[in-house]
Amino acid sequence: MNLAHLRHLVALAEHQSFRKAAAALFVTQPALSRSIQALERELDVRLVDRVGRKNILTAYGQQVVDRARKILFEASEIRRGASLALGGEAGTLRLGLGPTPAAMLATPFLVHMADRHPGIQVRLARGSIELLCQALRNEKVDVIAVDCRALAATEDLAIEALPSLRAGFACRAGHPLLSLPRVDLALLRGYPVASTPLSEEVSRDLVAELGQDAHPSRLVTLSSEDIGGLVEVVEKTDAIFLGVFAAAQKQLDGGRLVELRLQPHFERIGRYALVTLAGRSESPAQALFRAFAHAHFHD
Repeated sequence: MNLAHLRHLVALAEHQSFRKAAAALFVTQPALSRSIQALERELDVRLVDRVGRKNILTAYGQQVVDRARKILFEASEIRRGASLALGGEAGTLRLGLGPTPAAMLATPFLVHMADRHPGIQVRLARGSIELLCQALRNEKVDVIAVDCRALAATEDLAIEALPSLRAGFACRAGHPLLSLPRVDLALLRGYPVASTPLSEEVSRDLVAELGQDAHPSRLVTLSSEDIGGLVEVVEKTDAIFLGVFAAAQKQLDGGRLVELRLQPHFERIGRYALVTLAGRSESPAQALFRAFAHAHFHD
């Protein structure tokens, strides 16, 4: 038995197809098939059943995959620890940022690193929480910063809370709604609402507070993971921003955007976290980002 055999079985379990698994591993299908067969011969037990066009793990095959993932992770940590000791990875940081953390941290952190740590390579990825978690588990990124209410807590992830942020509605200065003595959901829905994709928990809270018409599927008309773009649209049109105020702090401080208090008013809070693989060694560059995030991620 060797690590390649275990890696091949894990890939087959993930893809349920020899063709797809072989492509992901950059090996031929016959080579992958021989590797799985060699592992089955060594263990003297069947690991994979063919069901139609799919390849399904046997009960014992699933046990082997669960243990193989842990073995492969530990082997990766051995290599990573040696590399860190030699300084090989100390100068590289791979970040994954959700919409709000990207809006608040991406540019300031890149400026900070260019000024203070020009020798460190920073690679920045953005995307949905599903894609970022997948990239983290596939070791394509070292740490992600995301909305923790959209995050499923699992034993393979280490979750470190960031400071909470105020959230709510905002519109451009001079917006027609600002001249009204009271703004409710019915009046708000007369205008486009711009927001990033919202978690199920936030969606439930909106419905509980404001009714079924506040569900994002009904309320949000402009949806994007680019908060900067959404804020610019709100500043130039009668669209309403729904999100974390800190992501539009410059426009709010400059008076170009104004908080819009919807009645009945509820104080809304955004909750975010830094997420890494549990048990993973922290590089010096990663420690720099963690300290920077805690210092700069606030209202």
